[in-house]
Amino acid sequence: MIIPGPKESDSDQTQGFLRVLVNELIRLWRDGVILPTHSRPGGRRIRVILVGVFCDKPAAHKIGGFGSHNHTFFCTRDWISQGRKALREAFERHGFRERTDRHHRLLMAQYKDATSANAREEHASAFATRWSELARLPYFHFPRMIVVDPMHNLFLGLVKTHFYHIWVQLKVFRKAHEIREVQEILSNVSLPSRLGRLPRFIGEPAGGSLTADQWLILATVVGPLALPELWEGVPISTRDSAGVEIRDTEFLETRIETLRKRVARRKASAQKARKKRMATAEDVSESALPAPRRSARPRKPTEKGRNLVLDEDDAGAELDSEDGEWSEDEDNNDEADGEDSSQRSNLHIRDLCTFLKLCTALRLFLSDVITEEQLSRADTLIREYCQEIVELYGADVIRPNHHYATHTAEFVRDYGPLRGFWTFIFERLNKFLKSYRTNNHEGGEIEATFFREFNRSARLNEILSEGLALAPDDLFHRTCSLMEEATSDRRGTLQQLVQDLADERADDNVVLSFSPRATRTAMSKTLYTAFLRYMQTRYPFEGYHSYVALAPRPGAPALANVATMFDYVVIAGNRYYAANRSAKRMNSLALIRTSSAGDLRVGLLEDIVLYDALDTSRRQYFVHVRWLRHAPITLEGTPWIHVPPTFKLQLWEVDQYLDPLAEPGPTPIVQLCDVLSPVASYVATIHGRRTLITMPISRGPIAFPGAEGAD
Repeated sequence: MIIPGPKESDSDQTQGFLRVLVNELIRLWRDGVILPTHSRPGGRRIRVILVGVFCDKPAAHKIGGFGSHNHTFFCTRDWISQGRKALREAFERHGFRERTDRHHRLLMAQYKDATSANAREEHASAFATRWSELARLPYFHFPRMIVVDPMHNLFLGLVKTHFYHIWVQLKVFRKAHEIREVQEILSNVSLPSRLGRLPRFIGEPAGGSLTADQWLILATVVGPLALPELWEGVPISTRDSAGVEIRDTEFLETRIETLRKRVARRKASAQKARKKRMATAEDVSESALPAPRRSARPRKPTEKGRNLVLDEDDAGAELDSEDGEWSEDEDNNDEADGEDSSQRSNLHIRDLCTFLKLCTALRLFLSDVITEEQLSRADTLIREYCQEIVELYGADVIRPNHHYATHTAEFVRDYGPLRGFWTFIFERLNKFLKSYRTNNHEGGEIEATFFREFNRSARLNEILSEGLALAPDDLFHRTCSLMEEATSDRRGTLQQLVQDLADERADDNVVLSFSPRATRTAMSKTLYTAFLRYMQTRYPFEGYHSYVALAPRPGAPALANVATMFDYVVIAGNRYYAANRSAKRMNSLALIRTSSAGDLRVGLLEDIVLYDALDTSRRQYFVHVRWLRHAPITLEGTPWIHVPPTFKLQLWEVDQYLDPLAEPGPTPIVQLCDVLSPVASYVATIHGRRTLITMPISRGPIAFPGAEGAD
């Protein structure tokens, strides 16, 4: 549903549109619908209920009848106040009185029964509650079924706040030092293509604003894999020789005071800029003439900012833009504090340890399957993380998102793993809707334009999908193929979104699938030799021998040198490409089980093979692997020692592989069931030696033999 403009509706106006949907939900709950099924052709009654509302903070508060997300009582689950959001109890279990569905419904009824607008606003200001049409649903539980979307809360909230707002904007990372090092680090990180890439100039305006997907990758892959290198040269121990934790009280107190001054300066600058923008907006609205062009003009208000309607209980709050809370003008004002150009580092080893707690919690939350033990651990890590950033950076960096994050485990217990209810897909669709040309339509016309364009694109994609499902030699199939090829490079279109989502979903639901493109050809000498040895070892009594050699006994089968080579294979939702048929090496690296004891090793998948020669009755699917050579060093004495076992880092020689003929190692022929996960890699200098660090990125459980904390 697209709510008509020209301005964003307030909480009460939103309920008018919601009433239509609730009427239908009540009918589906009370009467249901009669649908024919295979066992009951005459139909059976199906009832429908609304199991949850998943959205960002402002929408959650509007739809659920809660006060503004900037209200003193900002949480939908308990009665914490803004003034106490940085206290220790804000991150403890049951630290504040919980909201109950019964009490919330009572407060909503009181708001609805108020006799005047002033009385309603006084009620909303006092109790952070307004009326919601969802109260008409008898089964709906407001505190549990109104969910602040984890994509907004965790990735656009916590991760972005930590890396960008604290480390970059508050200059914990110095522009000429750590930020440049981060950019250099990113150039040495290799990720599978499906993960995309982070901007090269991250932390600078040229790098642009990261998407939620990119913040996810930064926290769960790049962070633990590569960012520890920033702490090279920083004392890596958090405890002294007696085992007592090192607090460095003087260093942290000095840094917190510096950060507090920077936050205050940024807020003051942002407030000044906000007043200028408001004045500019008023001048533009009162005059039809364009404003004079100036070299240092204040930034114009965004469309969302101009159209925002604030509730009166917002207590003077502006647009909920965490980027706009601090002025961007301060980013280039190094002279204000002189720290950025100094040689003294602002880093402490606890900065890394605390950030890794956030990374570990997110990694656990993102598992496709999560146990109660893992969920409790992730919840504990999130709470410890929030408490520690107060110790490291001061109370001024704490935002409501930090408290919201402590309720993530409760939402997972109700709705399952995060991937089942986050809004990544809907946000991407919303991005594409905003990209449509609207021809400057306003006042209700823009909604019709959105719908026409969306419907046109959806119908076109439906036609293309139907045509591509036909036989390849069909004329309509060839026509649709040409149409798809003609627009295949148009990133940012609905067609591309649908294709991306279709590919991702197709892989997620596939246990085993091969690329439609394959070649039947002779095997290379290396591959044929390895496969012959494999067959002779696995079936020692069959007498398999080379097709150019004499049979060891009469009737012994010879292995013909011909097989089918595939471009890629999808195994348990993960796509792997054959290195000999792909230009990108990273798409061919995989974590592989090498023994029944569970030993794991990283290898390069050179070939994906089907061997079904006529002179053998055994049909063989396998991959041909070049094994990486282990690096003869450990992570002891490096910042990576603080990376938890959850991330399963391994060390290898750079561009070095085992020689299958001269060095002992696993067999180069690997069954598909032993290919466990794609890997990300990073080349770092460890103990003076260039080393390849790898980390599996599968969302499923991977256990290292004897690894403490394996998940």
